Amino acid sequence: MESALALVQRQVADHHAQRVGRVVLRVGALAGVEVESLRFAFDVVSRGTPAEGATLEIESVPALVFCPTCQREFPGTDGFIFACPGCGDFCSEIRQGRELELSRIELL
Repeated sequence: MESALALVQRQVADHHAQRVGRVVLRVGALAGVEVESLRFAFDVVSRGTPAEGATLEIESVPALVFCPTCQREFPGTDGFIFACPGCGDFCSEIRQGRELELSRIELL
């Protein structure tokens, strides 16, 4: 969260903003991040900064896995090795779901 806040503060300075109204993070289902812990960390690290009191919005990104045998994508669940629902082969190519990224910032 400290890295994300550093990026936010850089944007505040670059755009001569006074405050931050909203921060949007994209968090993948397989990112290994507890959303409530992320919210708590945001509240703590944003104190005394232009982001204090800003709304933290979390966009969930579902896991998407690719099967090289079938050449198809399918939704993944917990874990990092998945069985293809089409052919039954084990697949480990995760195409989405591990994101933890700053998506948008609303400056005021």
